Amino acid sequence: MRPVRIYKATKQHLLPLPTCIITSPPPLFLKPHPTTIIFTRPQQQPQAKPTLYKNPKHQTATMSSTSTTTTKGNSIPSASKLSDLFSLKGRVVVITGASGPRGMGIEAARGCAEMGASVAITYASRAEGALKNVAELEKEYGVKAKAYKLNVADYGDCEKLVKDVLADFGQIDAFIANAGATANSGVLDGSKEEWDRVIATDLNGTAYCAKAVGPHFKERGRGSFVITSSMSGHIANYPQEQTSYNVAKAGCIHMARSLANEWRGFARVNSISPGYIDTGLSDFVDQETQDLWKSMIPLGRNGDAKELKGAYVYLVSDASSYTTGADIVIDGGYTCR
Repeated sequence: MRPVRIYKATKQHLLPLPTCIITSPPPLFLKPHPTTIIFTRPQQQPQAKPTLYKNPKHQTATMSSTSTTTTKGNSIPSASKLSDLFSLKGRVVVITGASGPRGMGIEAARGCAEMGASVAITYASRAEGALKNVAELEKEYGVKAKAYKLNVADYGDCEKLVKDVLADFGQIDAFIANAGATANSGVLDGSKEEWDRVIATDLNGTAYCAKAVGPHFKERGRGSFVITSSMSGHIANYPQEQTSYNVAKAGCIHMARSLANEWRGFARVNSISPGYIDTGLSDFVDQETQDLWKSMIPLGRNGDAKELKGAYVYLVSDASSYTTGADIVIDGGYTCR
């Protein structure tokens, strides 16, 4: 019996050739016999149907070319016009730390009120300043506004704030966690109490606000939580030593990312990282140091708090419906060097 070798051509070499038989003399060490080589066309294999990848941990949605499945808090806005997407009419926004006359908190409140939102602002000790801001917001923008005393480092206070705002306004659509404290020393030069004060206010206080308002967002199936962080969460400032502040703000940035994932089914969470902003909090710093700061800023100046309110309005409005887990750095270019 003669050995037969069968070769199948690859798909790209398929040709309508007839079967051919080639004979050749065998090697000397083999018994003489002809070798037959037969070329045949491969059979067509049935194509397998594509299957969707399913992550066993997160089987929450399927994707197809004709439909999109989303949870209530992640739905696409019905509005298309930019003016409608940025509108906050009928919404309630809480802003902590908004008792100053020219701080980031009051500018965030002004921006939200300008777009039609009712606003609830908080203060830690400057009741007079907060009440003055409330009067201005109501007169200037014709919206409902109210001030509440709040110590963000006390979780009980944060819970009470949410309950009080719900009682007065009926709902909370967005929460801007802006209250914070600055540091005036490094780890070695500062006291334990100084470290605890900054961490308790800037980091723990932000987490307490999130924990207090989160259940309301979950119950409603929607909400936006915005954290005021800092470029100091990305870099170590020079020449001033403020390790506690830098650590707290870095934690706030990652808190926003982590909460964006944790709250993915019902709310969006983002942060804003301002650079050197003229709010009055740094007026105690000597002019030489402030000049050094400005020399490191590509735009050559400090920012004005009103230059941030557009970012706050964006993040609490439907204009940012596909933005979550983001950190918006507004620092005049400081961190790009």
